[in-house]
Amino acid sequence: MLHAAAGIACALGTLANAQVTAQAELDTVVVTAARSEQPLADTLPHTTVITRADIERAQTRDLVELLTRQAGVEMARTGGFGAQASLFIRGTNSSQALVLVDGVRLNTAVGGTASVGGINLDTVERIEIVRGNLSSLYGSDAIGGVIQIFTRGGTAPGASAGVEAGAGDYRAASVAANTHVGTTEVAVSGGFREAKPFSAIDAGQVIVNPATFTFGANPDLDENRNRTGSLRIRQPLGERTELAASAWTTLNDTDFDSPSDGPAATHHERAQQTAWQVSGRATVTATWATRLQGGEARDDSRSTSSDPFSFSNGVFQARNRQVDWDNTFALLPSLEAHLGAEALRQHGASTSYDPTFNNAALTSFDRRVRALWTGLTMHDSMQQLQLNVRNDDYSDVGSATTGLAAYGYQITPAWRISAQYSTAFRAPSFNDLYFPGFSNPQLMPERSRSIEGGLRYARGETSVHLALYHTRTADLIQFDTATNKPENIASATIYGGELTAITRVAAWHIELIVDASRPTDDTTDQRLLRRAPYRATLALGRGFGPVDVDASVTHVASRYDTDINTFERIGLDAYTLLRATLAYRIGDRVRITLRGENLGNAHYQLVSGYNTQRRGAFIGAEVRI
Repeated sequence: MLHAAAGIACALGTLANAQVTAQAELDTVVVTAARSEQPLADTLPHTTVITRADIERAQTRDLVELLTRQAGVEMARTGGFGAQASLFIRGTNSSQALVLVDGVRLNTAVGGTASVGGINLDTVERIEIVRGNLSSLYGSDAIGGVIQIFTRGGTAPGASAGVEAGAGDYRAASVAANTHVGTTEVAVSGGFREAKPFSAIDAGQVIVNPATFTFGANPDLDENRNRTGSLRIRQPLGERTELAASAWTTLNDTDFDSPSDGPAATHHERAQQTAWQVSGRATVTATWATRLQGGEARDDSRSTSSDPFSFSNGVFQARNRQVDWDNTFALLPSLEAHLGAEALRQHGASTSYDPTFNNAALTSFDRRVRALWTGLTMHDSMQQLQLNVRNDDYSDVGSATTGLAAYGYQITPAWRISAQYSTAFRAPSFNDLYFPGFSNPQLMPERSRSIEGGLRYARGETSVHLALYHTRTADLIQFDTATNKPENIASATIYGGELTAITRVAAWHIELIVDASRPTDDTTDQRLLRRAPYRATLALGRGFGPVDVDASVTHVASRYDTDINTFERIGLDAYTLLRATLAYRIGDRVRITLRGENLGNAHYQLVSGYNTQRRGAFIGAEVRI
C-alpha cells in the first residue's frame, strides 16, 4: 500500500503540471451518480464514462475485458468469452455489484449476480461506472458500485457495418443504423461473433481423485457463438415531453468444462438475456420534471452434458419486472430536490430447486420489493452536495434503509476535495434462501457502510481523480458447516485507493490507472479470493494523420484462490499484459483495424485451473454510410 500511495502521489505531481485548454469533462453529462442529469465534473461519487468512441478506439467487443481496464474493477472468468465471469468493484463480492441496462436491473434473484460474461459491445452506446455504496439510489446489490449500460442510439442519421477475424478461429460482424421516421428517432444495431480459442480448463492440471468427485476434464477446444441486437425509439412530443423505448438481447451458446464428469464428457450452455423498457419524460412546470419507466429483464439458461447423470445438467430462469417514477424539483438555481418510488417483482426458477433432488421439476420462487427514495443535490462555483436516503421493503427478508452524504469543496478552479459517507445492503438470493437441503429462509440482508475521501484536479484536457476508501460489510452470508446451511456470520473490511489520470502531452494521449486495496475476511484476516493487492495500467495513444496507434501495459499482482483439485488456498502468479491497436482511416467512411492481445504471451490464470487468452492478432474493417 505504501509503495502504491507513493506512486499515486508522484503521478499526481507530474500530471498536474500539464497545461492545456479544452474542458471535456464539462461537456459530458451522466445520470447514474445522482439518478438525474449532471455534468461529469460535478459528480461526487467516483464516476467514469466510456463512450462509443472509446469502445471503437479500444477495438474491444467484450464488456468484461473493457470494464477491467477501469479503476477499481477486477474480473475472474472460467474460460473465454461467454463463460461465467465475476466482477469485483473495489474488492467487494461479485454479488455486490449492480448492473443495469437502460435503467433495468440485470442482477437476478436466483444467484444475486448479473450475467456479464457473454455481453457483446456491438449494441452498447456508452457505459457509466459509479464506484462505492449506492443503495440509497438503487437498492440492493449496490455495495461496490453500479455499472449502467446504455444501448446504441443517436440523433444523426447514418449506418455502419464491420467485420473482424483473428486468432482462435475468431470471426465477428456487426451492423448499426440510425434514422428518422418523421419526428421519430429509430436506432437498431446487431452483432455476431464466434470463436474456439482454447479449452476452458487446463486438463493437464486436473488430478483424478474419486474421493473429491474429480475425474478429469475434456481437453478439446471450447466454442462460443454470440448473437446480440438492440432497438431504440425516441418520440419527442413538443419541447417539454418525450416518449422512449428500447429493447436489447444477447444469446450465447458456450461450451464449458467440468472435472466431475471425466475427460470424455462434453458440456454446453445456451443462455439468453433480454431487457426492454418504455419511458416517458415531461417538464411539468419550470421547476418540476418527472420521468416514468417500466421494464423487464430476463436471464434464461439451459446447461447440458453428454453425461445424463451430470450435476451440470439444469435449467435456470430469472425475471425482473420494475416500475420507476423519478421526480426532480428545482428549488434554487443551484439546488435540486429528488423524489422517487420503485416497484420490483423478481421471479426465479430452477431444476436445482427440485425438492426431490431429481433435478427434473422446474421449481420457482417470487419476491416483491417496494421502495421510496429522496435526495438533494447542490452545485455552485465553490461547493457540491449530494444527500440521499432510501427505504426498500422486501416481501421475504424485511426492509432496509440506506443513505448517502457527500460534500465537495472547490479549493481552486482546478482542485476539488470531497468526502462521502454511505450505507448499502444486499438481499439474500433465492439460492441462499431456498436451495434444497442447503438454505436458510431466516437470512437477513448483508449490510455495508463506507467512508471515502477524494481529490480531483481538472484543467483543460488533464484530469486526475484520487479516491481513498474504507468499506466494512457485516452480516455477510457464509455457509456454516456446524448448521449445514448459510448464516449471517461473516464480515469483511476493505481499505483501498484508486487513481485515474488522463492528460495530453504534445500529440500523445496518456492514461494512468493505479489500484491498491486490501479486502480481508475479518474472521481469518486473510485476503479475499481473486482480488489483487494492486494493479496498474499505462496507456498511450497518438494519431499520425489517418493512422491512430494505441498501446497499453497492465500489471496485476499475485492473488489468492482455491486450488481446482484440493480446494485449499493457493496463490495465483502475478502477470503483465501488453496490448496494441492500430486503425487506418480511408477517407471519412472506411476504417481498417489491427490489434494484438497479450503480445508478451503471458501464461496466467484468473481462476485456478482455467485457461486464458494467449498471444493473438486480429484484423477488421468498418464502413460508415
